Amino acid sequence: MIKSEIRSLIKNELPKLDKSNKYHPRFIDAAIEKVLNGMYNDVFKRNPLELQRFTKQYGYTTALPVLYEDSTGLYYVTHPAAIVPFPDKASGIRRISTMIQGGMTFYPIDAREADLVRSGSSVASVTAKIGYVVTRSRSEFYKMTGTIRAAGVRMDVIVPFSVYADTEVVLIPEVSDEQGETFVDKVLKILGVIREVDQKDNNADEIRKQNG
Repeated sequence: MIKSEIRSLIKNELPKLDKSNKYHPRFIDAAIEKVLNGMYNDVFKRNPLELQRFTKQYGYTTALPVLYEDSTGLYYVTHPAAIVPFPDKASGIRRISTMIQGGMTFYPIDAREADLVRSGSSVASVTAKIGYVVTRSRSEFYKMTGTIRAAGVRMDVIVPFSVYADTEVVLIPEVSDEQGETFVDKVLKILGVIREVDQKDNNADEIRKQNG
């Protein structure tokens, strides 16, 4: 479903008379984003590898440039967009690769491991892999090569709803909820809207029918 369709799906469930205009499109988008971020994290808890399906790809047509910082001696790439954080080393940067992926691959590391690499630890000489540390706005590389620096990299990123253009496809995770709440239910709850029982698509209207 494209982004604009998801927004319309929510708007169609809102009260038709909204004189206070409290359901501003930005407010709706913020609620959608909050729910999606939570669902992405639910996917992570189930199986981090499944997050790859929900990534947005950057650098596949024109490579992302690898930059050098004189003051620190670090090579890095600026994140092409905001990321959704996750409690592992890769965070929202789920994959980094060269334009033509070969034997040289990237793997996420934490700051302590990066210090070991820079300190001359044996790990720096026993592997051909390039480590990357994810920060808020960039990913920093350790053991970067001149060839890859010149060629640039590509990235698969979990980005928030606000990053997508209205015409782009946004995949909604299939995450089961113990309370039986759908994606729409979760968004409407944040917006302060309670759906009528018979509006839900889970065929769970037995109580209303019995009391009617």
